[in-house]
Amino acid sequence: MTTIRNMRTGAGLLALASIMLFVCLQLTGCSNDDSSPTTPDQATAPTLPDAAQLQFDFSFFNGAESMANEKADGVHANFVNAYLRAVVLDALAELTLAAPVGAFAVALHTDPVLADDGSWDWVYNWRDRGEQLRIRLNGKPVDGHVAWEMHVSGDGGLNEIMWFSGTTDDAGREGRWSFYDNDREGAPVCGEINWGRQDGAHYLEFVSHEDDSAGDTLRFTDSHPDYSIDFTPGDGSTASFIRWNADGTGSLRVPDYNDGAEACWDRWQENVVCGE
Repeated sequence: MTTIRNMRTGAGLLALASIMLFVCLQLTGCSNDDSSPTTPDQATAPTLPDAAQLQFDFSFFNGAESMANEKADGVHANFVNAYLRAVVLDALAELTLAAPVGAFAVALHTDPVLADDGSWDWVYNWRDRGEQLRIRLNGKPVDGHVAWEMHVSGDGGLNEIMWFSGTTDDAGREGRWSFYDNDREGAPVCGEINWGRQDGAHYLEFVSHEDDSAGDTLRFTDSHPDYSIDFTPGDGSTASFIRWNADGTGSLRVPDYNDGAEACWDRWQENVVCGE
């Protein structure tokens, strides 16, 4: 049976899993615009978030599986170690986003209804792992942004439970979603997902609000030709990263590899001393 815990975001769980991966792998805000707020066109429903913004380009590692399977002399060890970690993180990110992105995708084929308060409701049925759920997605334009809430109803006592809420820009290209743990009293936020552009780079970020991993942050950054995956522990301990460039070079720094020091590879993905 579906429970809200089954459905809640993996943002906290993903960040926690990232600790295990990085440590143990042995394989919006304020505006300075003083102009008056504009009144949104209530005749037009807000743009749904662009699912493409919730994806990350891992194509750099395409073909690396054969290299990882080679019984080589370790000349590609640094790259292979980064590849194995990146593969797992890619899978975890896709798993985390599958449910919310899937629920939003159904809304694309649903006609919204304008409510009395100026917001819009998309109401539809969505099947998650065999369970039939009723989704009510509410979006309200608010001066250049859209405030979203997704409510879920279904068997097992689910009655208009808020799954997540947040905001996006008018075009849906950047935003922030907070997910709630409705199995706990007061339904506290258990994780958040942020995406958008910063300093010319596209980013996708998962932040944990779980008690045992609060503040843990996993961030994917695409600033072509440079790419990175950064894990920053909420407790202030040493951050970990995997970085690569379109020219084939890259590096990683994780606590359980190369004595915690940065390990680099050249454009042929062969081990090289960092800085040379």
